[in-house]
Amino acid sequence: MKKEILCLSLCLILCIGLSGCNYPDRATPTSQVDQFNTSVARTIEFVQTQSVPTEEPPTQQPTPTATLKQGDEVSTATLTQEATLTPTITATLTEEVDIDQADFVSETIPDGTDFDPGETFTKVWTLKNSGTTIWDANYDIVFISGVAMNAPASQPITSGTVAPGQSIQISLDLKAPITSGKHRGDFKLRNADNVIFGIDESAKPFWVEIDVKGTTYNFTENYCAFGVTWTSDAGTLPCPGVQGDNNGWVREIQDPVLENGITDDENALQLHPQAVNDGWIKGTFPEIPVSGGVFFKAIVGCSGSSNCDVNFKLNYKIDGGAEQTLATWHEIQNSTYNRVKVDLSSLAGENVQFILLVDANGSSSNDTALWFGPRIAP
Repeated sequence: MKKEILCLSLCLILCIGLSGCNYPDRATPTSQVDQFNTSVARTIEFVQTQSVPTEEPPTQQPTPTATLKQGDEVSTATLTQEATLTPTITATLTEEVDIDQADFVSETIPDGTDFDPGETFTKVWTLKNSGTTIWDANYDIVFISGVAMNAPASQPITSGTVAPGQSIQISLDLKAPITSGKHRGDFKLRNADNVIFGIDESAKPFWVEIDVKGTTYNFTENYCAFGVTWTSDAGTLPCPGVQGDNNGWVREIQDPVLENGITDDENALQLHPQAVNDGWIKGTFPEIPVSGGVFFKAIVGCSGSSNCDVNFKLNYKIDGGAEQTLATWHEIQNSTYNRVKVDLSSLAGENVQFILLVDANGSSSNDTALWFGPRIAP
């Protein structure tokens, strides 16, 4: 490109020169020479301007990165260290909280133990202080739910102290309910601030669980047992008695014959009042606790073909008090027997002495009577 411009400039100069030679007869004025020189100078300036290459700005070279070697000193003036902020953890003192807690160790009276209605017993739990507090006389055992079984609402667990890690035996004097069946009472502990706590972190209760047997008593099997007395107006009678004793008698017979002539394979009590007008005989049995939901049951009537005319009576005493009559049945020989059933719910919860009595209506000469299957049962 530069060569082409140069050639073009030379040709232009040559043409101008030749054009001057075409007029030999004419003198060239000085002013035209000056114009020619000026034109040539401008032409050369133009050519020089176009032929000078444009210089590119110098390229900045990257500054070399220095590599530090072990032992090299680092200038804090040239190296800037980037600071990393690490949060400062400030320790906070946590106040220790007192914990009331117990662990179960052992117990007396295992669950399901049988008791008679109203029977008294003592239940003992062994518990361990698994908390951080010291138990003292301000700590109580408290009834929570279920059947209290005569337990107090609360009772101190100790008169001393029980430190964490130590165990203590806690006992309660209890009484079985009068109602037959399974019964359970739940208990927990209470601290001096009236806060209830129990077993482990879930504060579970500890309990007593028993089975109360419905009152069952067989008068025939126990008619001569210790504590049973048979009497008439003549005084205390032997047991078993002797058939034909004028003072009256009682005995157990096998295969009794009922008033309708049927022989039964269950034993029965055969009685005869004292051999006087309006004579009587009765058996007083030991005191027994009576549960709810039980009955006195029996068959009453004349023994076999005996031409009896008597009154059967179920009497009772409560806590050694006055004798009272609960039920009466009049029986004569009519070839039928009477099946009786008496609800004892009015006596539930009481300690009762039952009395089986037969008295004559007038002459007692033929008054051989039969208590068949007398018993207390649900």
